[in-house]
Amino acid sequence: MNEEMLRDIQPPILLPEDPNYMLIAAIVLGCCLLFALLIWFFKFKKKKIALPGVHEVALAELLQLRKLMNLEQAAIYAAKLSDVLRSYIENRFQIPSSRQTSREFFQSLHNNPIDTAMLFAQHTESLKQCLGQCDMAKFAKSIPTGQDMEQMENAVQQFVEATKQAGKGEN
Repeated sequence: MNEEMLRDIQPPILLPEDPNYMLIAAIVLGCCLLFALLIWFFKFKKKKIALPGVHEVALAELLQLRKLMNLEQAAIYAAKLSDVLRSYIENRFQIPSSRQTSREFFQSLHNNPIDTAMLFAQHTESLKQCLGQCDMAKFAKSIPTGQDMEQMENAVQQFVEATKQAGKGEN
């Protein structure tokens, strides 16, 4: 026989394997779950709630107190106005004032840091008059006039506006 006619055996032809359907299904399911998780996270992520600043709370309370600014409710108005002012001072300056008399409060201002005392210096007289009228209404049953109530509110409002902290919400 002729050598050219004889050829060697050829290797077998490899057929493609069946794809691993379980692996493909697991990958697709994993991607879907990851996508759903991302959507849920961004859609239902808790939004940061900016708490109002101490001065904003005080000004809102002052606005609510205007409803009581009449001669029939003048004593209640004065008591609540005093509470708003004292609460603002406690929260803004960390100076305990709600358990002190007005005289003790103003005396304690001298023991505070110089920067705090300087903030109060411009408003000391108006705040003394305001708290004095509030004390008279609460304890001596002296009813302030409409003009007195306006002056008291203006004193507190000007003090809050002048001493509010700049920037993000405070305490």
